Amino acid sequence: MYQRILVPLDGSPVAEAALEVASRLLSTDDGELVLVRMQEYSPEAQSSEFSALTDAFNLERNRCGTYLALVGERWQRPGRKVTRQVLDHQQRTARVLARAAESNDCDLVVLTSHGRTGLERVLAGSVAEEMARTCSRPVLILGPQTAEVRRIKGEREARSGREVPVGPAAYSGSCAKIGGGKVKTGQLE
Repeated sequence: MYQRILVPLDGSPVAEAALEVASRLLSTDDGELVLVRMQEYSPEAQSSEFSALTDAFNLERNRCGTYLALVGERWQRPGRKVTRQVLDHQQRTARVLARAAESNDCDLVVLTSHGRTGLERVLAGSVAEEMARTCSRPVLILGPQTAEVRRIKGEREARSGREVPVGPAAYSGSCAKIGGGKVKTGQLE
């Protein structure tokens, strides 16, 4: 069991699927979930010359904080601490998240991969992959076929009226734990 787990969130249900796994891996006695959300950063927003940008920057920061507060409330349990942090997006996302894991002395980082491929991956990059390569803490990456990710996607599609596969086959998947140069794969239960 882990004492302190960092869970990066981007506001998507897919990213929130990491909370289920992190919650199961967290020590029940005095474990802590550290929820983080990146805020887009604009150096101009810090300048008093651009008051409209400053207002937009502050509004976005408040929106991120409210989102983390709502998510944190859903995952609060007796004996569990939930910490929330809005991080400024001044550098590459993975570097900022890796620093947050270190500064919060996290035992583990749990995040999801959106499973982008092709041109979309080239343009958007892979934060999960970069985290695995650069973070000094162990990183657990939940792929798009992981049970929790598929369940979240299925619930979202059900609300939208699309057909959703049902049964055990619809909810099976694997994950990869990457850290310290080792890769382990296995089934989530």
